[in-house]
Amino acid sequence: MENKIYYFTGTGNSLRAALKIGRYINNCTLISMKSSPDDNSAEHCDVVGFVFPVYHWTMPEPAAEFVQRLKINPNAYVFCVAMPSIICGEACEKLEQILKSKGINLSYGTKVNNVANYVTVYPPMPSPKIVIPRTEKQLEKIGKEISDRIIRKIPRANAMIRAKIASMKKYKGIQNVADYGFKISNSCVSCGVCSRVCPVNNIELINSKPHFKHKCAQCMACVSYCPKNAIGYKLIDKDFEKMNVNPNDYRIAKIMGIPKGRKPYHHPYVSASDMSKDIIDI
Repeated sequence: MENKIYYFTGTGNSLRAALKIGRYINNCTLISMKSSPDDNSAEHCDVVGFVFPVYHWTMPEPAAEFVQRLKINPNAYVFCVAMPSIICGEACEKLEQILKSKGINLSYGTKVNNVANYVTVYPPMPSPKIVIPRTEKQLEKIGKEISDRIIRKIPRANAMIRAKIASMKKYKGIQNVADYGFKISNSCVSCGVCSRVCPVNNIELINSKPHFKHKCAQCMACVSYCPKNAIGYKLIDKDFEKMNVNPNDYRIAKIMGIPKGRKPYHHPYVSASDMSKDIIDI
């Protein structure tokens, strides 16, 4: 039978994880969650995996919507790997709930801490030179466990994190329109890389310049993979008016921006070409 790993990625961490794990699974194909779930069913798969980052301490909404629409073999060995910077929150639990509603059992779940890459709020941290070698070894261990069909309980949020998750919800509510803050500089050469790497197809070129369609996941792929560093970020009062929100209610959003000289991050083993693909055969 065929085997598939579905991944959602912004700066390449989750794609790298899917690639590493996929090498331990025979006849494995990687499917980007920016593709159509209707065209990439898991109905006939023996092993089905989901790899995704953690946004607002939960599973990214576009990834959750993809899984909700996906057809899955109820007898498959299903695993998930969440890729937070520090806090996994309810990410794996969210996936488990979706799968249970479809009559699917989640056999294996774990998390791998990565470089924090939300560059509109903070610089990449901890140092990729420290984090990446550690995650590479961890992913090899996870790949071997999945190859052996190990059963592993998913990580769950503790009481303190659950109490704080509510504070994330209002920011999650404006996430898709927060792309008003992206500003394109004169350095843009109309190469279209930003459009191709966007995991939610939120960017199109109009008059040779990137245009944001307000269904953003705030993944930072466009910023991180732009070859000319031509995409900056700063929300101004007029942007909040367009977003139809009161900036005083969103204090973090008021200070979001990319200071001059801040270096964006993407996984060093994942290229813009890799990010542009919908399907990767291992």
